[in-house]
Parts: sequence; C-alpha cells; structure tokens
Amino acid sequence: MQTIFFDVQMKKIRIILGLLVILSACQNKNNSTSNKAFNGKGPYMYVGEETYDVGKVNQGEKVVHIFIVENRGKADLILQSVIASCGCTVAKYDKKPIPPGKSTPVEVIFNTTGKAGTQTKTVTVVSNAIPDTKILTLHCEVVLPNKIKKE
Repeated sequence: MQTIFFDVQMKKIRIILGLLVILSACQNKNNSTSNKAFNGKGPYMYVGEETYDVGKVNQGEKVVHIFIVENRGKADLILQSVIASCGCTVAKYDKKPIPPGKSTPVEVIFNTTGKAGTQTKTVTVVSNAIPDTKILTLHCEVVLPNKIKKE
C-alpha cells in the first residue's frame, strides 16, 4: 500500500516538473524575443506624435492629419497593415520598405458626416518591428455648421 502511494506521488512530481520545464522553455523564448527588441539589430518604429487634437470642426468636413513614422532601427521597416477603427476613417500609407534613418507619412482622413460631439478615431499600424504595433489617435469635436466661433 505504501509503494502505491509513493508511485502516485512520484507521478505527480514528474508531471509538475515536466510542466515547469515546458513553462520555462516558453518563458525563455519570450525573453529572447524581448532581447531582440533591445539589441538594435532590427527595425524600430518611432512616431513622435501618436495623438493629434484637431479641435472643433464643422459636421460634414473631412479631417486630415499626417502622422510621420520613422525607422530608427538597423533593418528595413515594413508597414504590414494600417487599420482604421471605423468605416468613417481611412488611412493611406506607402507599402514600400522604410530604410533605416528614413520616414514615411501615414495620412489619416476622418469623414465627419453624420457625426456630432467629441470624436476619437484610431488607426493601428502593424509592422515587422518589435514591438510591432503603434496606435495613432485623432481627436476632434464635431459641431453643427456655423457653430464654430470665429476668433
């Protein structure tokens, strides 16, 4: 009876040790990915201005802002996708690789037709850099036409 209890305990210990080995292997893999982010060998996506506040705009206007994406890394930066948060927002960008030390514009266009009040629109830029995403944010207050005071 005592040997059966001992065998069951040993199996539990082996299972726990096996899980710990697997988890530590996963943890080490994540650490090596994190190290790549800081070793400076790959691309690095930098956006100096990630948020832009347009202020007040008349309903029906198209708000346009250009964000500048720079490659401050050592390898070509590739913008894999630029995804707008809704159908009223469009993002235009160049799909060519961005060499180290160069930059490219990401044009964000928000159509205010049918919108009113405070609006926050985002565009998610996905790249081959680590970290691979940046979220660009556009804020504005949409008012009915002729309600903006001339200053």
